[in-house]
Amino acid sequence: MSSKHWDYKKDLVLSHLAGLCQSNPHVRLIESERVVISAENQEDKITLISGGGSGHEPLHAGFVTKDGLLDAAVAGFIFASPSTKQIFSAIKAKPSKKGTLIIVKNYTGDILHFGLAAEKAKAEGLNAELLIVQDDVSVGKAKNGLVGRRGLAGTSLVHKILGAKAYLQKDNLELHQLVTFGEKVVANLITIGASLDHVTIPARANKQEEDDSDDEHGYEVLKHDEFEIGMGIHNEPGIKKSSPIPTVDELVAELLEYLLSTTDKDRNYVQFDKNDEVVLLINNLGGTSVLELYAIQNVVVDQLASKYSIKPVRIFTGTFTTSLDGPGFSITLLNATKTGDKDILKFLDHKTSAPGWNSNISDWSGRVDNFIVAAPEIDEGDSSSKVSVNGKLYAELLESGVKKVISKEPKITLYDTVAGDGDCGETLANGSNAILKALAEGKLDLKDGVKSLVQITDIVETAMGGTSGGLYSIFISALAKSLKEKELSEGAYTLTLETISGSLQAALQSLFKYTRARTGDRTLIDALEPFVKEFAKSKDLKLANKAAHDGAEATRKFEAKFGRASYVAEEEFKQFESEGGLPDPGAIGLAALISGITDAYFKSETNL
Repeated sequence: MSSKHWDYKKDLVLSHLAGLCQSNPHVRLIESERVVISAENQEDKITLISGGGSGHEPLHAGFVTKDGLLDAAVAGFIFASPSTKQIFSAIKAKPSKKGTLIIVKNYTGDILHFGLAAEKAKAEGLNAELLIVQDDVSVGKAKNGLVGRRGLAGTSLVHKILGAKAYLQKDNLELHQLVTFGEKVVANLITIGASLDHVTIPARANKQEEDDSDDEHGYEVLKHDEFEIGMGIHNEPGIKKSSPIPTVDELVAELLEYLLSTTDKDRNYVQFDKNDEVVLLINNLGGTSVLELYAIQNVVVDQLASKYSIKPVRIFTGTFTTSLDGPGFSITLLNATKTGDKDILKFLDHKTSAPGWNSNISDWSGRVDNFIVAAPEIDEGDSSSKVSVNGKLYAELLESGVKKVISKEPKITLYDTVAGDGDCGETLANGSNAILKALAEGKLDLKDGVKSLVQITDIVETAMGGTSGGLYSIFISALAKSLKEKELSEGAYTLTLETISGSLQAALQSLFKYTRARTGDRTLIDALEPFVKEFAKSKDLKLANKAAHDGAEATRKFEAKFGRASYVAEEEFKQFESEGGLPDPGAIGLAALISGITDAYFKSETNL
């Protein structure tokens, strides 16, 4: 768990609310009470108010809008309930002739403060009711019998559904009807989450959070190989802590068992029948990347279908209810059918300008189960040539070269972790392994010098990606083009050291059209250009190999001018002073490839 946070001179919560209002023209801030309200007064509809401790953003203030979500949100300090005074201020700021619904997550402090505010409103003759959201299934019925389930990410769905219903049906909807419907929504919500660690509260947050926090439990930092299931959004401990960290498939299977097992009577809160319409929410607890979140969603959808015959009719994935920067996610399921309202999907689909509702999709009519489409056919023509080559030797050279690259992958990755984005070693290994696979499966025409290079270009493009993949692909493709042009002008020939040297020079010049990097700029060109020039001059593979090696090693002393390495601070390079400096990872990788090819060439019984 990282305890690092930016340092804030001002009140962090208040600064957040001010920033939200600066970026959203539809809301205003009651600064003294930390209350965000809609800029429009709509007294002819039921007012929806919610709130709680901060640290769960975009809940709740991010859900305030003018068009069918919350009308006001009250922010406490981090993980601490707002005061009754704050909440009552929100109620008074957004009066309604049809009454006020106060939505609160099931936590002791929130219920006490929001409940007291509701009672004060009633004492003044206002029509106000409290709706408690409780959707957590991690703690079973036996243990939470007195306090009920905790309120988690399902709160976001409650806000969206009830907010849209109050907005769209304002003329015919009474407060008691909205409360009854809200209770049905809550009764059909289930959520469970998992995380890689607990969170830390920013050090400059208001001191009151330490004294009035909903985090009533001590906790232990998880070890590097531990994970936890059922952790609360206020740092409360979960129901299971375990190691090692499982695959996402294994974790999702376990989480769905908690949610949907009909044999676990202690947690079987919601029944799902065959034809029920189900809504799925995958929620980011704060620190999970978007890349991972959708991958998790994909696993959840697949397992819901294969193991439980559930195909969600709506899927919402994003950051809805967080626990600061919690490195985890939660899964929420809503049985829409059992809420009894045929318009519930209409409420979910209703467009809103609230920034906290992370879904702009309002039309699901084009949804299909099979969304995979075929790639367009591309006719690359016949790449066959009359450039013959010793297939056995060719295979040996390729195998030796790529295996040498794979052996260097850990070191290349280490270099690139400092000098780049850490993926150079993996990228080169991916391309190398793809070539080994093609060799093993006999997918390369090793007797045709041009066709085989075209095939290798396609493999490299597919397997590598990134800058390295592009550079290698251009060079190999240009090499094939030059070899073919030689055949067209001179007729059929056999590939030898002599016949390939000129084509290597032509390929390098083609590559130079797409990169301004040259020798001395600390890129793979520092290995490639010396190799090509020496080989063209001497036709001696050993000398050319040495030139590539020396060029790569020389990058230890060069200043980076291209790529991500050019942005790295000089002090980051000092840790490699004992080995002569930090070399360019791409140059080291290419030198390894050339070295492996050279080794195989001189070990072979036959030469080109």
